[in-house]
Amino acid sequence: MIEAFDGIDRWVPRPVRIDLTDLADRKAVTIRQPQLPDAEPAHPAAREALTRWIDTSPLRRAAAAALAHLEATSRPLDSVYLHGEPVIGSRYSNTTWQTGVGFGWSHYRGISHHLQEGTDWFEVVRPTRTQPLHTLHIAVQDRSALPRR
Repeated sequence: MIEAFDGIDRWVPRPVRIDLTDLADRKAVTIRQPQLPDAEPAHPAAREALTRWIDTSPLRRAAAAALAHLEATSRPLDSVYLHGEPVIGSRYSNTTWQTGVGFGWSHYRGISHHLQEGTDWFEVVRPTRTQPLHTLHIAVQDRSALPRR
Protein backbone atom coordinates (compact mmCIF):
# COMPACT_ATOMS: atom_id res chain seq x y z
CA MET A 1 0.00 0.00 0.00
CA ILE A 2 1.21 3.50 -0.75
CA GLU A 3 1.51 6.37 1.71
CA ALA A 4 -1.34 8.34 0.10
CA PHE A 5 -3.83 5.72 1.36
CA ASP A 6 -2.85 6.16 5.03
CA GLY A 7 -5.95 6.69 7.13
CA ILE A 8 -8.37 6.34 4.22
CA ASP A 9 -7.70 2.83 2.95
CA ARG A 10 -11.06 1.58 4.25
CA TRP A 11 -12.80 4.04 1.88
CA VAL A 12 -10.74 3.12 -1.15
CA PRO A 13 -12.02 -0.17 -2.59
CA ARG A 14 -9.36 -2.86 -2.82
CA PRO A 15 -9.45 -3.10 -6.65
CA VAL A 16 -8.97 0.69 -6.83
CA ARG A 17 -6.02 0.52 -4.39
CA ILE A 18 -4.46 -2.23 -6.49
CA ASP A 19 -4.88 -0.26 -9.75
CA LEU A 20 -3.58 3.01 -8.30
CA THR A 21 -0.65 1.34 -6.55
CA ASP A 22 0.29 -0.28 -9.86
CA LEU A 23 0.21 3.11 -11.63
CA ALA A 24 2.36 4.65 -8.90
CA ASP A 25 4.82 1.74 -9.00
CA ARG A 26 5.17 2.18 -12.77
CA LYS A 27 5.89 5.87 -12.17
CA ALA A 28 2.93 6.68 -14.43
CA VAL A 29 1.34 8.86 -11.72
CA THR A 30 2.04 10.40 -8.38
CA ILE A 31 -0.62 10.15 -5.72
CA ARG A 32 -0.86 12.35 -2.68
CA GLN A 33 -3.55 13.10 -0.11
CA PRO A 34 -4.26 16.83 0.19
CA GLN A 35 -6.83 17.95 2.74
CA LEU A 36 -9.48 20.18 1.23
CA PRO A 37 -10.80 22.73 3.71
CA ASP A 38 -14.39 23.90 3.47
CA ALA A 39 -14.43 26.84 1.07
CA GLU A 40 -16.60 28.46 -1.57
CA PRO A 41 -15.29 29.25 -5.04
CA ALA A 42 -15.43 32.85 -6.21
CA HIS A 43 -15.74 32.40 -9.98
CA PRO A 44 -19.35 32.77 -11.22
CA ALA A 45 -19.11 29.64 -13.39
CA ALA A 46 -17.90 27.61 -10.43
CA ARG A 47 -20.73 28.93 -8.28
CA GLU A 48 -23.18 28.06 -11.06
CA ALA A 49 -21.77 24.51 -11.22
CA LEU A 50 -22.64 24.08 -7.54
CA THR A 51 -26.36 24.56 -8.25
CA ARG A 52 -26.47 20.89 -9.30
CA TRP A 53 -26.76 20.04 -5.61
CA ILE A 54 -28.82 21.32 -2.69
CA ASP A 55 -26.98 23.37 -0.06
CA THR A 56 -26.85 20.52 2.46
CA SER A 57 -25.54 17.89 0.03
CA PRO A 58 -22.18 16.30 0.82
CA LEU A 59 -21.45 16.39 -2.93
CA ARG A 60 -22.01 20.15 -3.02
CA ARG A 61 -19.65 20.57 -0.08
CA ALA A 62 -17.00 18.45 -1.83
CA ALA A 63 -17.49 20.28 -5.13
CA ALA A 64 -17.21 23.70 -3.48
CA ALA A 65 -14.01 22.74 -1.67
CA ALA A 66 -12.48 21.20 -4.81
CA LEU A 67 -13.36 24.19 -7.01
CA ALA A 68 -12.05 26.64 -4.42
CA HIS A 69 -8.81 24.64 -4.25
CA LEU A 70 -8.48 24.68 -8.03
CA GLU A 71 -9.09 28.44 -8.10
CA ALA A 72 -6.46 28.95 -5.39
CA THR A 73 -3.94 26.98 -7.45
CA SER A 74 -4.76 29.03 -10.58
CA ARG A 75 -6.22 26.20 -12.62
CA PRO A 76 -8.43 27.36 -15.47
CA LEU A 77 -12.03 26.32 -14.84
CA ASP A 78 -12.69 25.83 -18.55
CA SER A 79 -10.52 22.70 -18.37
CA VAL A 80 -12.15 21.18 -15.25
CA TYR A 81 -14.48 18.20 -15.47
CA LEU A 82 -16.52 18.07 -12.25
CA HIS A 83 -18.25 14.81 -11.34
CA GLY A 84 -19.28 14.00 -14.88
CA GLU A 85 -19.87 17.54 -16.18
CA PRO A 86 -17.61 20.35 -17.34
CA VAL A 87 -17.57 23.45 -15.16
CA ILE A 88 -17.58 25.63 -18.28
CA GLY A 89 -18.74 24.47 -21.70
CA SER A 90 -20.35 21.28 -22.95
CA ARG A 91 -19.38 17.67 -22.39
CA TYR A 92 -19.88 17.21 -26.13
CA SER A 93 -17.15 19.66 -27.11
CA ASN A 94 -13.70 18.66 -28.32
CA THR A 95 -12.16 20.12 -25.17
CA THR A 96 -9.46 18.12 -23.43
CA TRP A 97 -10.34 18.30 -19.75
CA GLN A 98 -7.02 18.78 -17.98
CA THR A 99 -8.35 18.32 -14.45
CA GLY A 100 -11.01 15.86 -13.38
CA VAL A 101 -12.83 15.83 -10.05
CA GLY A 102 -14.84 12.88 -8.76
CA PHE A 103 -16.64 11.91 -5.58
CA GLY A 104 -16.91 8.52 -3.92
CA TRP A 105 -15.36 6.64 -6.87
CA SER A 106 -18.52 6.97 -8.97
CA HIS A 107 -16.42 7.91 -12.02
CA TYR A 108 -13.52 5.59 -11.26
CA ARG A 109 -13.57 3.83 -14.63
CA GLY A 110 -13.20 7.20 -16.35
CA ILE A 111 -10.06 8.21 -14.45
CA SER A 112 -7.72 6.10 -16.60
CA HIS A 113 -9.28 7.45 -19.78
CA HIS A 114 -9.06 11.01 -18.46
CA LEU A 115 -5.38 10.65 -17.58
CA GLN A 116 -4.56 9.62 -21.16
CA GLU A 117 -5.07 13.26 -22.18
CA GLY A 118 -5.54 15.25 -18.99
CA THR A 119 -3.01 16.11 -16.34
CA ASP A 120 -4.61 15.16 -13.05
CA TRP A 121 -7.60 13.91 -11.10
CA PHE A 122 -8.91 14.84 -7.66
CA GLU A 123 -11.04 12.20 -5.96
CA VAL A 124 -12.90 13.09 -2.78
CA VAL A 125 -13.05 9.55 -1.49
CA ARG A 126 -15.92 9.90 0.96
CA PRO A 127 -17.88 13.13 0.78
CA THR A 128 -19.76 13.82 4.00
CA ARG A 129 -21.62 16.80 5.42
CA THR A 130 -19.26 17.32 8.37
CA GLN A 131 -16.23 15.00 8.35
CA PRO A 132 -12.88 15.94 6.75
CA LEU A 133 -12.86 15.86 2.95
CA HIS A 134 -10.25 13.16 2.37
CA THR A 135 -8.99 13.58 -1.16
CA LEU A 136 -6.54 11.84 -3.44
CA HIS A 137 -4.72 13.90 -6.05
CA ILE A 138 -3.57 11.70 -8.92
CA ALA A 139 -1.15 13.50 -11.26
CA VAL A 140 0.28 12.13 -14.50
CA GLN A 141 4.04 11.75 -14.52
CA ASP A 142 4.65 9.47 -17.52
CA ARG A 143 1.73 9.10 -19.89
CA SER A 144 3.52 6.32 -21.82
CA ALA A 145 3.43 4.17 -18.65
CA LEU A 146 -0.37 4.42 -18.39
CA PRO A 147 -2.29 1.31 -19.47
CA ARG A 148 -4.12 1.58 -22.79
CA ARG A 149 -7.79 0.73 -22.34
